[in-house]
Amino acid sequence: MKRLLLALLAGILLSQSLHAQTFQSKRRTKAFTEFKFGRLNPVDTDTGNLYGISTGRRIDNRLFWGAEINYFAANFRQETTIADSVVGGISFSQKRLELEFDTRIMMLMFILTYERPFSDQSPLYLRGAGGLGWELIWNNEDNFLEGFNRDRFFHGLGWQLSGGVGMVISNTGVLFFDVFYNNSFASRNQDRDEQGLPVWDQINVSGLGIKVGVNILGLGFFR
Repeated sequence: MKRLLLALLAGILLSQSLHAQTFQSKRRTKAFTEFKFGRLNPVDTDTGNLYGISTGRRIDNRLFWGAEINYFAANFRQETTIADSVVGGISFSQKRLELEFDTRIMMLMFILTYERPFSDQSPLYLRGAGGLGWELIWNNEDNFLEGFNRDRFFHGLGWQLSGGVGMVISNTGVLFFDVFYNNSFASRNQDRDEQGLPVWDQINVSGLGIKVGVNILGLGFFR
């Protein structure tokens, strides 16, 4: 049984090594597209899901440029338990919804990516990337205690840094895992107060996150 497992492991590693060699030869000439999913924990909102796509092409055998769009969505609810009861040995709680926030962020980025395989035959890659662009934030607030609803729109400059690892899974595909930091202080409605001083609203959507996804060679707009 042990020999069988070792043989299977050796076969998987050999297969991935062959894929890596084919992948690296194609990587020098191909455009790419990445599909990704992750989580982000901004300072001024709740933790939410992140969905993204990026596309670009190589500069040389290590550097790649591209454009990236990420969409973030989070929901925060503030509830209060106003009554507890037990009926037939089953506990029930009556809750009251007091506050609800829905936050959506669209991140439009220009990215520069660096990738380096562990060796010419290795299926594993080190990845690093930096991005700069504009972030658009929509925030909806329902305050049931005070009886009002409002929508606010923010926008501002944002940048990201990420690092992680990738593993070649086919002749044109890489499965990857990245940790990233997003930085953006967005603002809205710049006015002046009674003394003529500038006044505006600001939201901080900076935070740490993770992304997992797949990079596909030959699929992209920049060929």
